[in-house]
Amino acid sequence: MENIFVEGLKENNINKLLSAPKSDLHNHSTKGCRRAWLAERLQVGIPETPQHLDGLEGMQNWFRSNIKPVCDGYENMLLRWEGAFAEAGRNNITRLVMNFGTAEVNQVGTVEEFRELIEGFHKSYCPDSIFEAELTYPSFGNVEEEVDELDKYAEAGYFKAIDICAGENVQPFEAFLPLYRKAEKYHLNKKMHVGETGSAEDVRRAVETLGLSEVHHGINASTSKETMRFLADNHIQVNACPSSNVILGFAKDYKSHPIKTLVENGVRVTINTDDLLIFDSSIENEYLKLYKAGALSAEQLDEIRQRGLGNL
Repeated sequence: MENIFVEGLKENNINKLLSAPKSDLHNHSTKGCRRAWLAERLQVGIPETPQHLDGLEGMQNWFRSNIKPVCDGYENMLLRWEGAFAEAGRNNITRLVMNFGTAEVNQVGTVEEFRELIEGFHKSYCPDSIFEAELTYPSFGNVEEEVDELDKYAEAGYFKAIDICAGENVQPFEAFLPLYRKAEKYHLNKKMHVGETGSAEDVRRAVETLGLSEVHHGINASTSKETMRFLADNHIQVNACPSSNVILGFAKDYKSHPIKTLVENGVRVTINTDDLLIFDSSIENEYLKLYKAGALSAEQLDEIRQRGLGNL
């Protein structure tokens, strides 16, 4: 008997897809809510995302010009966080990983005040979901200062992972070693944005140098059989974001998205939203786009869903 998720894909039944438990493990918190939800709460019009944005810089420019002006400031940051949890409740996201920068934590106050705020949203909208907060640092940051300050954020045990984002190959992977070594003291899951614009070799070197267990994006690993074998053999998970890749021009389309090659070569992958507010494709739609395009079968997509939930 087929499960409700497979049925939903084959029948193009959104309600069945929404009702099935899912995960979102690559979610930038301040951009984690739906555009329609935010527009309704603010009572403003928010422009639709273009089908194509010119890479990361094009994305940031479009966000700053079209979305940020209507939802800027501290209170609106909190509203966008609230919307991310509202989406988790709406979409039956039963495992949610969301990343936060230290500057965002600092705006709230202490780590304990931040935890109380975030857990308030968690309990209000998706109390039965497993939620994991991820601490993210910019690739252009001052690593020495970040190492000194990591204790302040990590010692309470609320953050479960560490990540580097905001552009690849800004500093050598080795530059981040002190930060990742200190993260080990707190048993943080080690991740990094790599292989979205960087090469397959970059993905492998990042994993080997920093001891990563997960890679955010990682799609260019698909260009190297050796790298894919390395990821598969070492059980390194790749948290892919199809609409993000297609809209930014890092993947040609959904049909030929690199996730197909990764899956066919035994790499552990998950499907995620990245920046829902920008890319405007919620998690059930990400699966549906790949299915409709013929990139992966309903059964393959269900296996990916189960993996994201920790069932495989």
